[in-house]
Amino acid sequence: MTKIQPHAITVYKYRIFTTIVRRTTMITTQDYFIHPEERAASLKGYTLPAIFNEAVTTGGEGPAVFDGTRLRSWHDWSHDAFALARVLQELGVSKGDVVALHLPNSWEYLTLHVAIALTGAIMFPLHMAYGELELRVLLERASASILVLPASHGQRDLLTLGERLLTTLPSLQHLFVTNSQAHSGIGTIEALLQQYAGASPQPVSLSPTDPFVLLPSSGTTSLRPKICIHSHDGLLSNAAAVASDGNARAEDTIISASPFTHLFGLLSIHLSILSHGRQALLPGWGTERFFELAHQSKATVAFAVPAQLRDVCLHLDTQPETPRLHLREVRTGGAKVPSSLVADIRRTLGAGVIVQWGMSEVGAGTFTRPDDPPEAASTSIGRPVTGAEVRIVNENMHDITNGETGNLLYRSPSMFCGYLKDERLTREAITTDGWLRTGDLASFNTDGTVAFEGRRTELINRGGLKFSAVEVESLLVDLVQLNQLAIIARPDERLGERSCLVASLRSGYSITLAEITTHLAAKGLAKYKWPEELLLLNELPATPTGKIARVRLMDLLQVEDQK
Repeated sequence: MTKIQPHAITVYKYRIFTTIVRRTTMITTQDYFIHPEERAASLKGYTLPAIFNEAVTTGGEGPAVFDGTRLRSWHDWSHDAFALARVLQELGVSKGDVVALHLPNSWEYLTLHVAIALTGAIMFPLHMAYGELELRVLLERASASILVLPASHGQRDLLTLGERLLTTLPSLQHLFVTNSQAHSGIGTIEALLQQYAGASPQPVSLSPTDPFVLLPSSGTTSLRPKICIHSHDGLLSNAAAVASDGNARAEDTIISASPFTHLFGLLSIHLSILSHGRQALLPGWGTERFFELAHQSKATVAFAVPAQLRDVCLHLDTQPETPRLHLREVRTGGAKVPSSLVADIRRTLGAGVIVQWGMSEVGAGTFTRPDDPPEAASTSIGRPVTGAEVRIVNENMHDITNGETGNLLYRSPSMFCGYLKDERLTREAITTDGWLRTGDLASFNTDGTVAFEGRRTELINRGGLKFSAVEVESLLVDLVQLNQLAIIARPDERLGERSCLVASLRSGYSITLAEITTHLAAKGLAKYKWPEELLLLNELPATPTGKIARVRLMDLLQVEDQK
């Protein structure tokens, strides 16, 4: 049996010789508040090691991953994942332990995702945009025993941050880094892969209902984080339904501009494994970097949020000499997708557009299908993934079917299994008959598709007339002057609330409130919905997935008002 050498993996030598103490906080199916046994008949019986092994058997030495410099095979992926799984086991990692990944889209993320599953442990992906406060609270809440992060990221010294976390969080036993030159006392994933090349993990009995991934909810706060627990079968059956409904192809190469730490990005990994396709690794967003990698890899499917796709369309419009991509399909979501953006994607990229709605609690919830009429992507978020259901209800929980806007409820056998260590929040989110209160507003189109109308928190009440901020924002995204934008409710003594547009500008552009209202008038928007104030900032606060962080923005405006 190969032994781990202290110099290869330790950050603090006094920690290397400890094993992970068995804890009552280990996560098992007993921590579920929504039990998968009640819905197992509707799922596929998947585990990640099983579907990955099938893909490796089929793909063999064929291409699986392109990172911009190197094309790696399915066997390469398997060998590295097996080696890292054995490392984790040597350190005492077993079923129920939590391994946190604070990593960009990378080869290390892919291999660790499989390696963690091979040990029966649970992956806890943490967005690269998180600061020390968010990392500390989430790691402590999940009792994570291992943390993997880059030595640095952008201008951030993550190694030093990791060392602080290691010495101050009782549950955290080991720290590993990537993208670092090995030196005394600091362990790297690269060194471990060299040392354990050819190793295999000890067999682990794994059930489809076992915990698979922890994921912070997009509505979480540092004061009381909501962490979703997902089982193997739940997430993977969801991905399998997406693959079937969306006609995923083995010959596809997927490029994800969405981080793998988000379920939208993680879905791209699972789709490539289930379809035996390929991936092109984009470690971070940059329009030119996206074009370069997409060209090199001949990517055929792209995952990207609307803000990124606006960058892509603008690039092609302003630099028409750019060679066209090979994309046949663009999958987008994470925010309302305006019809003008759908039209621009089709015009500039020549690709089909799939619009998806989802949440950390559900994965892929609803989406348009490749064979839908062209207008579906412009007017809807499609239909529920096969096996799922949606309802739209009023405040009294009565169903709305006449096209009016109401509260969106969602139910699926592949949903999360509850919020970690928080039964009360889980029960508040789920009705007694299993419907998730999403907090989103929606309506039914006449063809049965769902139209997204924004979050309940995005409603503005101007003198008793209520309207959705998202509706107004969707009519402003084609203004080339605007880089980021959000319609925010501002207090008004007479009206209660009035509408304010907060925006950042693209370099070299300017804009006035009069130009904005003229633009909205030309589109026929009712005057009471027009913004009555314009505030320009250098940059709007954003969530790790690129959405405008409305709560932080409103707090920022409140501070400015008090100055």
